[in-house]
Amino acid sequence: MTETRDPFAPIEASPRGATALVVAAGLLGLTAMLGGLSPVTGPLGMLVGLVAHVKGHRLGMPVTVAAGVMMILGMSITLYLR
Repeated sequence: MTETRDPFAPIEASPRGATALVVAAGLLGLTAMLGGLSPVTGPLGMLVGLVAHVKGHRLGMPVTVAAGVMMILGMSITLYLR
């Protein structure tokens, strides 16, 4: 019988560099919200956060969601100010 694995669980990988990825994802999310570059830095922050999650960092998924929310807020602010 084959063992089924949860596809959303982080894989067992070396967590080396995962903290830097979480910080980078957070900064990219802030840039998406405040810098006016939401279409570029928002998805990039989400991608970096997902990589940190896959590497096993416990804040990888929360920072991914936060980058997505900040991207939406940044796009809303940009649309409102134009």
